[in-house]
Amino acid sequence: MNNDLLWVEKYRPKKISDVVGNELAKTTFVNWLTNKRRRKKAVLLYGPAGVGKTAMVNAASNQFNFTIIEMNASDTRTEKAINKVGKPATSFVALDTFTANTKGNILFLDEVDGVFGQQDRGGIKAIINIVKESLIPVVMAANNTDIKKLRPLKKVCQMIRFHPVRIPLIIITLQKICALENIKAEFEALERIAQNSRGDMRSAINDLQSSSEGKAVLTVQDTMFLSLRSKDIGMYETLMGVFSAQSVGEAAMILNRSNVNYDDFMLSISDNLPLRYPDPEDLAKAYDFVSRADLFRGRVGTENWRLLKYFFNYIAEAGTVSPESFKPFEVIFPPMRIMKLFWTKGKRTKLNNICAKIARNCHVSQTTAKTDIVPFLKIILEKQKTSQIPSWLKLEPEEVDYLKAMNNI
Repeated sequence: MNNDLLWVEKYRPKKISDVVGNELAKTTFVNWLTNKRRRKKAVLLYGPAGVGKTAMVNAASNQFNFTIIEMNASDTRTEKAINKVGKPATSFVALDTFTANTKGNILFLDEVDGVFGQQDRGGIKAIINIVKESLIPVVMAANNTDIKKLRPLKKVCQMIRFHPVRIPLIIITLQKICALENIKAEFEALERIAQNSRGDMRSAINDLQSSSEGKAVLTVQDTMFLSLRSKDIGMYETLMGVFSAQSVGEAAMILNRSNVNYDDFMLSISDNLPLRYPDPEDLAKAYDFVSRADLFRGRVGTENWRLLKYFFNYIAEAGTVSPESFKPFEVIFPPMRIMKLFWTKGKRTKLNNICAKIARNCHVSQTTAKTDIVPFLKIILEKQKTSQIPSWLKLEPEEVDYLKAMNNI
């Protein structure tokens, strides 16, 4: 049995037919996505957690060669934050460099039902404006659409409902995984896992992996420890839960219930530690725990998932250095480092294109073009009002302007 990978990742659907259940929802979504004359530019997939909404988007994009630009709306709640990511993503501005095999972008806004509370400052309005102005398909997902504030958003979307995956289908999927992992599983054990999941396929696969760890045979006794599945929580709730936890155990439990991206969470908790701990000694202790967590995250990589418990423990330690000092604060998200890279990506793409032209004409590498030629080319273009160099290099006027205006590399 291979325990090196999380099975939800290892057996993630690669194509639409791999997504289990919700056949009507799958057909409706594919028809909307592939129809260039779609009546509405946005679609809202709604239903309980773990029933295939995100899996469907990823599988469809993989099958039809779309590139997904993803944003968790419940983590990016304000109008300003949503516009920073959403507006560039829905235009044809050079946000990404695509291959000839790529059809374009899909903007995916997950957990739009989480854009509420004190942190919601025009978030729904911003999303609606993005939908109206978008030049690319906009896909949204939500667990609960019976919220009054979602009514205006629902009007501009095609609604597609996802239902809990039926228990027999979950059992069949678990049987297939067991066969691939060389595990002999009692039917009653798989039935218990499936029933415990409440139609949540992701939870069922996670429970199957944890129940069968180190075993060649899975019995119903091995599943007795399972408790009723808790609802998954997003980045904002995970951050606030860890920071407000009263003990390391409580913080670790929150991390185990969450499906947030571990690397994004590392960056986010690092950004927010100075806001959580005004006392320098507490802050130093917290950063020490985060550095240890980062060490184990590197050791986990994409294979050694058995070390993940140490990563969780150190993050939980960082969040509970002084539980009694917790006071509510405005969480920073997305991570500042990611946002900086996002905003500079267009500039970096333009510079890379310039360096590629220089490299081709000067018969050097792009690295040499950037370090040895671009600085002098900038000076030449600034000093000489008329020059034949741009035409020889086949530089566009906006590329020449960029070189003149750019700061030191």
